[in-house]
Amino acid sequence: MNQLLKLILTGILILCFLSMPYLFYRLSGYLLFVGFGWLAYDAFNKRNQTDVKIFATLAIIYNPFFSIPFPNFLWLIINTIVIIGMILNILFAEENPYDNNFTKKDDL
Repeated sequence: MNQLLKLILTGILILCFLSMPYLFYRLSGYLLFVGFGWLAYDAFNKRNQTDVKIFATLAIIYNPFFSIPFPNFLWLIINTIVIIGMILNILFAEENPYDNNFTKKDDL
């Protein structure tokens, strides 16, 4: 599930490089905010502090409510870095949906 969500978020970021209407960019901001927020929440439940920090930071950067006024060239650099990071995260993820060896917060 999370790998599919990461793939969808990467696709949205790639589409942001194309010339799209303004409504697409507003909608993509909400989708990226919710998606990265969900990934941060899931990483918190799995006790993966590094991923929590990364995805929470990305949720703050792509926050549509209080947007950070970066110039356009800086958004292009940020999107490129995030796309490369997400692709590497998808390729080298140690997540196995059939492996139940991780401990949940409630198990302790």
